[in-house]
Amino acid sequence: MRRQRGTVAALLLAAVVAGCTEVSTDPQVPLSLQFDSLPAQAVVIGDTMRGGDLLPARVPVKAFNSAGGTLTDSQILLRGVDTSSVTAFRVVAGLRLVGRVLNPTVRVVAQAGALQSQTQTFAVVRAPTGLNRFSADSLDSLVYDGLDTASRFKDARIAVFAGDTLLSGLRIRFRVVGFTQSILDSVRLVESASGRPVTSALMTGQGAAVRVKAYSKAGATGRGTITLEASIKALGADVPGSPRQFNIRLVPFSL
Repeated sequence: MRRQRGTVAALLLAAVVAGCTEVSTDPQVPLSLQFDSLPAQAVVIGDTMRGGDLLPARVPVKAFNSAGGTLTDSQILLRGVDTSSVTAFRVVAGLRLVGRVLNPTVRVVAQAGALQSQTQTFAVVRAPTGLNRFSADSLDSLVYDGLDTASRFKDARIAVFAGDTLLSGLRIRFRVVGFTQSILDSVRLVESASGRPVTSALMTGQGAAVRVKAYSKAGATGRGTITLEASIKALGADVPGSPRQFNIRLVPFSL
């Protein structure tokens, strides 16, 4: 009898727990929230945060219901987590961040219903005044040969400034304008760490960098060039000096 009472009590407890953790089937109730990163790590004051295509970018946050469907942007709130962060930005249609007040560390979270994401940070910075080559290494040679194309690369760097200050966190777009086709079959722009194809890079204290990989033709000889273009926009217009083209010299491998 005592054992039966214990079993009944356990079942009742399980029922109570199940009732407390019941998952809502209401399609308007958010059950999970995804907010992994921001389009950039900085936004120009008065401008919208821009993505790799240099267009105003939506913050990639999504809220999901019990069926795995996504909720509308109007059900997601982006808010600052401290007083200085609250006043540093505003949100416009489609969850786009606009810089309002200069702030080196804006802390923001996404919220949907009772759910809240981890904190993301970005900076609100001054409008850029110029785009320049970061260092002379952008002009160095890229050695090529037909046997070992995988190891033939060059890290190209460019930087954006406000006066004499580097503006970290803004995104710079890169593209290959041309190359000597008698020497190369193709050129790829990749991220140096992962090797994945990229079209843009974030500004850091070391500039914005992409890895240029050259794939040469069999038996190719001679010298040539790869021409890259770097560009950045702010407040709806090209920054002075953008777009900017620069060359990387092609030199055949020799012992």
